[in-house]
Amino acid sequence: MIAAIDPGNCKTKFVGIQQRPFVFPSAIGVNDLARNLKRDPGPYDFEWEYEGKCGFAGTLALEESEYAESRKDDSKAHFDAKLRTLIALHRFGAGTDFDIVVGQPIDTHTDTEKTAIKRMYVGRHDLTVNGQRKIITINRCEVSPEGAAAGLLVAPNTGMIRVIDIGSGSVNYATIISRRFNNRGSWTYNEGMESKRDLQPAAFARQIASKAIARKWSAEDMVYLVGGGAAELLPYLLEYFRHAQLIDDPQTANVRAFLMIARRVYG
Repeated sequence: MIAAIDPGNCKTKFVGIQQRPFVFPSAIGVNDLARNLKRDPGPYDFEWEYEGKCGFAGTLALEESEYAESRKDDSKAHFDAKLRTLIALHRFGAGTDFDIVVGQPIDTHTDTEKTAIKRMYVGRHDLTVNGQRKIITINRCEVSPEGAAAGLLVAPNTGMIRVIDIGSGSVNYATIISRRFNNRGSWTYNEGMESKRDLQPAAFARQIASKAIARKWSAEDMVYLVGGGAAELLPYLLEYFRHAQLIDDPQTANVRAFLMIARRVYG
């Protein structure tokens, strides 16, 4: 099965061929399986066992884990991202064999990081979720730049667009010219909606815009917003980019673009 996963710091997004996107909390609790009072699991309640560890994930981790956390990192080559991805494949994927596309922030979308991510995923994974054991095999993995990929959903054949991908732990800035990624106009700011002690949307939008303007982005540019913070910050970013608008369903835009790329790469 071809699938795309965006194991974000706040939410994990999954979509497969002819499937709607699934979105669940990225929180993970380790060594949390002892419960006297149990309930029928909700759609995003996960008890997991993997690589000698066990715990809760998704909504169950938020509600029951003493030490639930979502690792926020500029790299996705770590255990938490891998576990989120595998849980998504286990619960929502068809079958047990997969070719996948995942994401990585623009600034760390390097050959070294991409190689580490591919090595982490490709192979066999023995995962139990809610008592159901599966041997998941990932045959192929490609790594797409976050934010820039989402721009492909709206980029015209000619001309330039900008994309601001506002996540919980980082903001990706992307430039696409005639449907080709432009490296000079693309970068990552390692602050996000959950990085601030007391988030003030207007002030954060001003900070985001100021960094773009310093890189020669113009108030007249076509700027598209994606990510979990896009809708909240749009009214404030319009002050700096008068043509700013949301990509449809901004929270899942990246993963839907990853699937588009996966279909091209894997046929």
